[in-house]
Amino acid sequence: MIFDTVDFEFLRLTGLCRYMPSGICRKYDTPMFKRSVISNLKVHRLIKLMSDKMSYKLTKKGRDCLAEMGMTFAKDARTDLKKASYQRKLKNAQWNVLLTLAGIDVYYETAKKLATEECGYFSSLMLRADNMLKVLSCAKFYGILKIAETVYVPYYVENEESWIYPKFESEIYRSQTDSMKNVKDIRLILIGESLEELWAYINSAGEHRKFGKGMKPFNKALEELACEYLLVPFGRDGVMQMSVLKIAGYRERLAKAIGCTDTINLSECDGIRDGVPYIIAVDCNEKRIVRAIRQIERYDKTLVSRVCCLPFQKSTIIKIIKKNGLPKTIITPIPNSEIHKVFPEIKENKIKRAGYVTKEGTCIEVYETNLTKVDFDEFEE
Repeated sequence: MIFDTVDFEFLRLTGLCRYMPSGICRKYDTPMFKRSVISNLKVHRLIKLMSDKMSYKLTKKGRDCLAEMGMTFAKDARTDLKKASYQRKLKNAQWNVLLTLAGIDVYYETAKKLATEECGYFSSLMLRADNMLKVLSCAKFYGILKIAETVYVPYYVENEESWIYPKFESEIYRSQTDSMKNVKDIRLILIGESLEELWAYINSAGEHRKFGKGMKPFNKALEELACEYLLVPFGRDGVMQMSVLKIAGYRERLAKAIGCTDTINLSECDGIRDGVPYIIAVDCNEKRIVRAIRQIERYDKTLVSRVCCLPFQKSTIIKIIKKNGLPKTIITPIPNSEIHKVFPEIKENKIKRAGYVTKEGTCIEVYETNLTKVDFDEFEE
């Protein structure tokens, strides 16, 4: 068997994430998570299933194989599978997978290396591997994502009582972006299992438990941080959203495809078509949506705004409109098929199977092993 790019990408992601969720194959339709690929790597003892059956981890043989291909990762300290830190690593792994499938390079090691790039990401897992940055063990952000002149700081919101130390978090992620001289803005990305759950958690009006000094649930922390924030769900919808957001000038391209012209005096708006102002809201950025609609209202109260979003975002956009008491607004979901027509490069993000060649120009080979029914049955479990 010749080692190929699909096998390599799964191993490499597992090396970065430490623990690859075993249920990841059910979330995405990609060759990298086919059961034959994962079972084959397991049979060859390059990965192993953890005792709780919730994740896969590299074996020594797997690490040696990656090293032969020029990829090395710091060995993770032994983790108690019953602790919350293990669950956080599984969620962090899901986020790294989502970005990878969106065509974003997640293997940057420092902010300095990312500083001059148009788009890229370095994970907090990489930061925590640095013995000089032990303070990050208290920080909850997942990493630093750079797209053009904006830095995005992602957080997973598990429930309505998910909390952070806003002041501490801000100091840490800002210290990591100081070397990026061309960065003009810092925004947050809030990640959830679904957009509906995420919205409910950050807009919870219920009584929270008592938090320690400086600790705040996300609905309060967002007020203190005063950053714009995007809402992104795990799964295929999140992949589609991030696939669009990473494209330079995506709002302008989408507005042009819709048939919009210049906005004249509406700087927050993305275009005007037949007298109707359009707002491209694929980022699901509540503050920007509210600003744009308010600006249109001040400009001409007779105008009815049209907000364009991805299909899964429609119900959340409606909630944003109602929550902020905005005037009548038309919400238009753009089908994924039309998104692919406007941005054909999204399809190029898919990992293609091909023989993996090292820097020295040689192929990596492993012994052929026939997979048995037991191998597949264990994988399905």
